[in-house]
Amino acid sequence: RAICDEAPSTREPLPIIPQWLPTPDWLWKQWRGTIVRHVLPRDVLVVTLFALGIVLFFHAPGVHSIYRKSLIRHLIAVERVWGLASGLVSFTLSFFLTQSYTFWREVYVIVRQVQGRLNDLGLLLAASAARDADGQYTAQSEELLALTARHVRLFNILLYASLTTQFAPLRTPAGLSQLVLSGALTEEERSSLLEASTGSSTVLVWLTASVGAALDDGRIGGGGTGAAAGGAVGAHAAGLATVLLGKLTELRATASSIADRLSGRMPLAYTQLVQILCDLFVLASPLALLHSVGPVGAVTGTALVTFFHRSVLNLAKVLLDPFGNMRWNVNSGISINVATLIQETNLGSERWRIGGNWLPRGARRTSLGAAVAESAGEPPAFRTVA
Repeated sequence: RAICDEAPSTREPLPIIPQWLPTPDWLWKQWRGTIVRHVLPRDVLVVTLFALGIVLFFHAPGVHSIYRKSLIRHLIAVERVWGLASGLVSFTLSFFLTQSYTFWREVYVIVRQVQGRLNDLGLLLAASAARDADGQYTAQSEELLALTARHVRLFNILLYASLTTQFAPLRTPAGLSQLVLSGALTEEERSSLLEASTGSSTVLVWLTASVGAALDDGRIGGGGTGAAAGGAVGAHAAGLATVLLGKLTELRATASSIADRLSGRMPLAYTQLVQILCDLFVLASPLALLHSVGPVGAVTGTALVTFFHRSVLNLAKVLLDPFGNMRWNVNSGISINVATLIQETNLGSERWRIGGNWLPRGARRTSLGAAVAESAGEPPAFRTVA
């Protein structure tokens, strides 16, 4: 129920990712939305306890304590191998993090492009909708703009319902019923969506058909694009049709590319290798450090090594899950806020229709004779020259 209320919402959204201040003291105080929150309670504590167990094995008093302490001098070989491997592990983790951030950035750019295409569609439809003599929408064009705005919101909701676990319940029959109650779609549309089982693709077809029909009958673009349209008006409508249909096909391609990116984010073999390298390096730390820095230094050093290396690895894995779909990454505060994306588009779907409700005289489409006659009473900047 909560996500069904959140998805159609037009309230002012939260930031799409956590915002921050550049001052060191502010950054040091943060907990939520940081990788430190992921690493400290789990990874560092577990490995530190493991290091403490290693130290107790070599230094605890009792039977064979002298023999166990004598084994420490043999750990110098482990220390040398550990030192040689440290460069390889650090480089691999750094490269892995860079690749992960590049992937995250690509997904972020794509979702913003989807949002941009939806805003482009709203702007073009509002600017070219049929108007009366006062520069306001006609009843037919007003109805069209309200319908396309609702379908824009519905397309966006169902798109992210197919991409995220957070909003996935909205694709179910129960979720669609809740959307009907919230006014996001009609009962007839719900039945069609359930029958087609193609989600946002079906809504995109509705949008394209609505735009095409409005271009043909003149609700968008003025004179229509049919056989009756001719001259400058017909050319304008034909050009507008090309632009609008181009935006819709570009929207389809851009939206489809999100799932393509997510499905090929990183090969399993690469991720597994990085995980094994990091784990072995971290677990070998107390054995490698015990000979040179002693028991206290080995435990402390292991904690620091674990914190830095596991932080980089976990941050990389979080960036490979940009929508927070993995269970351990849910509500981390690090991923892209999908609710914000949806709510921003909800606001944008009405922004252009409301903003273009009235046009000043110089922006209205008129016949050439009327424009010349009216231009005598307008400032020079608004006069129409034959």
